[in-house]
Amino acid sequence: MKKYVFAVLAAIAALVVSLGGLTSSAQAYPDVRIDLGVNHPVVYGGEAFKATGTSNVGCSWKLDWNDVVRQGSGAKYVASYTAPTVNRITKIPLSGVCTYADPAASARTVATADTWDRTITVTVLPRASAASPASAGADLPGTGGPNLVVLLSGLGLLLAGATAVRVARRRADEVELPGQTA
Repeated sequence: MKKYVFAVLAAIAALVVSLGGLTSSAQAYPDVRIDLGVNHPVVYGGEAFKATGTSNVGCSWKLDWNDVVRQGSGAKYVASYTAPTVNRITKIPLSGVCTYADPAASARTVATADTWDRTITVTVLPRASAASPASAGADLPGTGGPNLVVLLSGLGLLLAGATAVRVARRRADEVELPGQTA
């Protein structure tokens, strides 16, 4: 009888643990995930791009690029910038700072604000290095593909090879090999 009681208690304990009844306190305070990105990491002078800060907590955002500071708040913040005109390839850092209330702060006596910062680089190209737009009605350039003579020669060789294989198989079927019976 004691064996059955222990088996039932073990089954109940396994059920409670699998349903999350005995989860750790770390799950109550999930890790803070914060990211900084741009829609175009390489732009030409005078072009606009968007910088986006995202997180799984509410933040006070401060994005700084080329000495232009944009501020906002929320789990997602989008700021627009315009690239300066440059004479050579220029790499300009974009820094993002997120100040957020620590989710574990409620367990402490004094609420604290934590900050996160990240820097990514946006490359600005001179406008002179941009390709000129295609004119209306222009054909695509020749890219070195096969011309008609090479194409027709290849098709002829393919047809000749297929015919040779077919003839060889027919002859092999007509010849009776030793060990074969009809």
